[in-house]
Amino acid sequence: MAPGSSSKLLREKIVCMYENLLNGDDVNSQLHFWDEFFVLKPKQGYFLKYLKSIKDDEILLRKAALQNGVQQAIERLDLGNNSELSFFNALLTLSMLVEDLTNRQPVLDPVDILFGELTPSCEHRLNRMFGFLKHAVQTTTNQSLLMLTFRFLIRLVVVKKDINENPFVACMMVQSFFEDFMGVISDPVKRNLVGQETVALLGILPHFSTSEPEANPYMQLSVMDPSIELMGIAAVIGQSFRDTSKTFFQQVIALQKDSTWVSWLTKTVTRSARPTLSVDLKDTSLLALCTGLKIGRNFVHAFTHAQSEILVNAPPPTPTPDGDNSSITSEPAIVTPKDTAVVEPSNLFVEFLQYASIVMQHIKDEKPSEHARMSLIILSVITEDHYTTQFMHDFSINYRVQFFRSASRYHPCQILKSAKPEPLACAVLNLISEFIMSHMMLNFPHDLYFRCLLIVYRLMDYQKRTRFRLPYQWRTLWGSLLALLKFLESNESYLMEQMSNFFLLCTQVVNILNIFLIGGDAILSQVGSYDDLCYEIVRNSSMVSSASAMGLRYSSVQSASMQATAKRFLSALTNLRSVVQHFTPKIDAFSLEFQKVTMEREEILNIIRTNYDNLSLKLVDMTECFEKNSNGSKDKPFLTSFVANTILDLRQVYAVSDSVDVFTIGDDSLVQNL
Repeated sequence: MAPGSSSKLLREKIVCMYENLLNGDDVNSQLHFWDEFFVLKPKQGYFLKYLKSIKDDEILLRKAALQNGVQQAIERLDLGNNSELSFFNALLTLSMLVEDLTNRQPVLDPVDILFGELTPSCEHRLNRMFGFLKHAVQTTTNQSLLMLTFRFLIRLVVVKKDINENPFVACMMVQSFFEDFMGVISDPVKRNLVGQETVALLGILPHFSTSEPEANPYMQLSVMDPSIELMGIAAVIGQSFRDTSKTFFQQVIALQKDSTWVSWLTKTVTRSARPTLSVDLKDTSLLALCTGLKIGRNFVHAFTHAQSEILVNAPPPTPTPDGDNSSITSEPAIVTPKDTAVVEPSNLFVEFLQYASIVMQHIKDEKPSEHARMSLIILSVITEDHYTTQFMHDFSINYRVQFFRSASRYHPCQILKSAKPEPLACAVLNLISEFIMSHMMLNFPHDLYFRCLLIVYRLMDYQKRTRFRLPYQWRTLWGSLLALLKFLESNESYLMEQMSNFFLLCTQVVNILNIFLIGGDAILSQVGSYDDLCYEIVRNSSMVSSASAMGLRYSSVQSASMQATAKRFLSALTNLRSVVQHFTPKIDAFSLEFQKVTMEREEILNIIRTNYDNLSLKLVDMTECFEKNSNGSKDKPFLTSFVANTILDLRQVYAVSDSVDVFTIGDDSLVQNL
């Protein structure tokens, strides 16, 4: 016999056994059929291909044979009475059967075909299977078994697009894996191995609806104290974001190396196609982060303190030296290839902001747009929390945050980084300002802009209440807000067709500026900052006049609701008009006196500094302008859709057909493990 022919015969034997099983032959009459079936080396590719060749109506005719095979596979999941090899092959067989039925169009019900109708005997088989899986998660030290077990659990969870229609998930409410997942997360070795899978499950399972919230064991996240488990979850999520950001930033740096200003300008003028940047979107990490923050306030502690695995031994965040709290931040600097080699201190918050800066610049595509909205929902949740907002303004906890700036007619795509370590509130404001400036387009994402303005308002409200002076380059924010107001005013007729609350958005923009005009003494850290604000408003005096005229036009229309919102906008605009009307005559008089057609910035600032007398401003009530969506009711439809889309993505990510190499137990290393 030629060398290797023996192993070839064994491989061919499993193929024959696959055909016997799937053709509905009486395999129980064959002596030792099942004992051999679950110890022979599997051929996933052949099994999946053969399954796919069977038509739906034929699958229904072979239910009895399939259920017999499933019952035999479940018995091999008992690690107390079976070898690890039998467990592995049985679980792999179940995974392939469930995957095939899930991928069919229309989807065939895996529970009905593989386990039978939902009778007590079917529920008993399901509970028995989940009991064996729980035992494996708790006790196995074999990495291959642990990985396949978690991937099989995910495969069961994603059987139905609507999680509430999934009987497997209903069983996981009875056979709770929550404590087992926490045990995996608290173990560094297991966390590195199946941390992403665990986080994916913890992100999805709390969304299963039960008669009482307490009936969902995965809602225990809401009552967990800050602990090693929560920090472990946060570390896994942070590492996921970091991997995406690092890969994406490397693409940007590579483009910078291959590009020059001449080549960029040539492409801009000739409208040549620019190189595309790919983003590895992290559905499960975003979902788990949002779920953790929404249902568990203690998760905020982990969100602000947990470090991604690679940065556990990194240097701590940089404290601000005493007496330097008022030192204003510099404009963000452009990151060069040399800068990327520097490892900066980080935490989950920093990694999330860097990830958000990427997805928020790719909203023209549907999926990145969903991630941008989810990122803004997360920022809304954390700015609603007093502890997190206080953390963002802590002078003793400073980070240098990188964020992505997409290409425009003025510059190529860039990575920007804080010029020096600064409070995280500065990074949030940079992120929002960049988004505002880069998405003023006719296909206007007004829902995202409302989110952005709400986040800014909450930060400003905190600073006003606590009289906190953030050392920030406020001109960046003011410039973006005034540019947004100008865009809204210039495109009013078109935008009003898109959005019914056009004037509400305008009012929110103006009211954020009003916070600075009325309470600037409590917020601004530099004396000259208030002068800069007045200068920016005066510089945009024609826009303020046009916006006022726009409000007047709509304040007399027939629609009562339009009248009311337009009048509220006019009322909010009063202070900006007062600034323009107060300083413009004085600037014009100076220009006439010294016969200056154009004036320098410093000359105008000097006029503003010396003419504050008699400038009258009025208090503005902003409480009704910014909605408080504390219960998140408006987010529920979107979150439900996001969960469903995440489930569809997980079907592809954890497909057995895409993991053949990972789970080919014929490899020597895995054979030794098993």
